[in-house]
Amino acid sequence: MIPISIFPLIVSIVISLIGIIYIHLNRENYGTLLNVSLNILLYLFFGIIFSILYVLSAYTDLTINTALLIWKISIIVWMISVSILSILQISVIKFKNLTPFPSIFYALIGGFIISQLYLSNSIEIVEGNDFHYYFVFNNWLLLFSLITYNIIIVSIMWYNFGFNFSSFRDKKLGRNLGALTIHFTLIILVYSLHLIYQNIILRYLYLIIYIIGSFIATYNIFKRPTLFIELTNKIFDFIIFHQSGILLYSYNFETGKETDESLLKGSILIGINHILSNFINKKDQLNLIKMKERDIVFEYDNTHGYAILLTTNHRNNFIENAVSSFMDKFTKLNMEKLKNMKGLIDISEFKNAKELILANFDPYIFKESKPMN
Repeated sequence: MIPISIFPLIVSIVISLIGIIYIHLNRENYGTLLNVSLNILLYLFFGIIFSILYVLSAYTDLTINTALLIWKISIIVWMISVSILSILQISVIKFKNLTPFPSIFYALIGGFIISQLYLSNSIEIVEGNDFHYYFVFNNWLLLFSLITYNIIIVSIMWYNFGFNFSSFRDKKLGRNLGALTIHFTLIILVYSLHLIYQNIILRYLYLIIYIIGSFIATYNIFKRPTLFIELTNKIFDFIIFHQSGILLYSYNFETGKETDESLLKGSILIGINHILSNFINKKDQLNLIKMKERDIVFEYDNTHGYAILLTTNHRNNFIENAVSSFMDKFTKLNMEKLKNMKGLIDISEFKNAKELILANFDPYIFKESKPMN
């Protein structure tokens, strides 16, 4: 007899495989390599491995010992899955908050749970009249530890979301992340209730809620890849300088407006001119200045004699790729102007840089500063 739960299992596997393939093929759109890897691992562990073990453990065609072993392994995979979920959320919200401590903490609790899990008679298996296995926890310390682990995961997720929400550069994306956090909280809650009460309805409810959450998460991955580019990371200024020291264009991401040279502090201009004069024609060029709260990124086009200066919380793969793409398009668009820059220079000819900035740095453009349609 094929259990009803096999159908949501198939759906879960299909969604997960589609998500893994899509993220891999479009990995440049999801920020850091870490975010890409964590998303793929979450699909693999949560949507495929855990789902298979969770469903098969209740299948009475298996021997009791086999079913019990699969159930215990599913609990270990569950802990790995929710740990990946927690670390992914931290990475998406604020990469600098990602420290080894959560992983060490999860490993310590996980190690204790595994030691309790494999004590003899820690879990008793019972065959129900509905052709399903049920798992009764004889070891209450084990059950308490599992529930506590789930509560800690949920608490950390909501603390990270609530504490950092005011710093999100895009509140709409923040609300999307909040909706995903609600769904995963509900998934963890229903699973915890199933651990306690071992009710078949809770098992099916878990699978249904997970499928809905998986659909929503995959929709966001397809339609809103910017959700996975660190939400608290911001770009402040974007400045284009000619090698002669002339400011060609400047854009402030916080105001969404072009910045006049007179508004830039004299010391900043002197410093930029010094860097340009010392590095623009040299092989060993300065590309990054790390400060306590900000990174100053430099990129040069020695052939066409200009440089980009960008200030941000910290540089990441997306910013590097966006700067490279911007420079390619800016050079093609202004090649003749850059070649013929002699004598009196009309910097208004470089106003076309704004459209390129809006196109290449869209995740970092504040909603209120985006042009109205």
